[in-house]
Amino acid sequence: MVNPVANEQAMQAAKFLTEKARPLEKALFEFDFEDGSPEAVMRELQAFQNEDGGFGNGLEPDFTCSASSALATTIGLQHLAHIGADESNQMVQRAIDYVLQSFDEERMGWEIVPIEVESAPRAIWWNYGGDWSWGNPSAEMVGLLHHFKTLVPHEFLNKVTAFAVDYAYQLTASDHHEIQCLVKLMKELPENEANRIAGKVNELLLANVTTNPAEWGGYCLLPLQVATSPSSPFTLLFKESIPANIDHLLSTQDEDGSWKPAWAWGQFEEDFPKAKMEWSGILTLYHLRILRAFGILGF
Repeated sequence: MVNPVANEQAMQAAKFLTEKARPLEKALFEFDFEDGSPEAVMRELQAFQNEDGGFGNGLEPDFTCSASSALATTIGLQHLAHIGADESNQMVQRAIDYVLQSFDEERMGWEIVPIEVESAPRAIWWNYGGDWSWGNPSAEMVGLLHHFKTLVPHEFLNKVTAFAVDYAYQLTASDHHEIQCLVKLMKELPENEANRIAGKVNELLLANVTTNPAEWGGYCLLPLQVATSPSSPFTLLFKESIPANIDHLLSTQDEDGSWKPAWAWGQFEEDFPKAKMEWSGILTLYHLRILRAFGILGF
């Protein structure tokens, strides 16, 4: 049911996105809510794509190095998939070529960020060499290869899919970011493979999603971060928590209409305000999409 108060808040969020968000998030907002064109999104996204086909240049605002990275490339490809770009699109083709060329045979996946991450301002957790779980971003990357599968050699896709499915099936514990990557993987897998890991993904979600409203003010995985619409396969898992989580989401909107990140960098403090503003645009768009999906908005 449309919530008039939420609708007014959404208008404030739209004003923030139009006036203060990055041009990319503004173009994505216009695409989602104002009949904007996919071409406008691609024009803004081009600024983040490198000659090697990968994405970098601060697309992920918490690290600003120009070099391409697997993580930034997953973000770029997710945007392209969102606006309906397919395998005939040159930006997609170049990005998938980067993904194939940067595959690490030894780790059977992709290094999340390159050593060049340390060449520019970044959050403290993006210092090179962190102990990242395999699935972040490799599980998500395998899902993207399925989304754009006609550009991927068949044998290679089968190999990385088998590894990803076996990895997920055998997991006993995981962190929030990897679980979200597994959710994205499951969305793109063929039905048989998705069904094989569905039980494990549900198990990990039930163990890691925070359903206690008293804890939602901290850094945790929220129900709406995995059940992003009524049609999500995970909505039933958290149906008791979702109404309260929507109320929580509405209550945490800032006076300027945005939702702001709940973290700080811990270094490069003079550069963080710019990243905070960029993240505010990303989070505000993300939350508007969720509110609309659950029928809270009238537009």
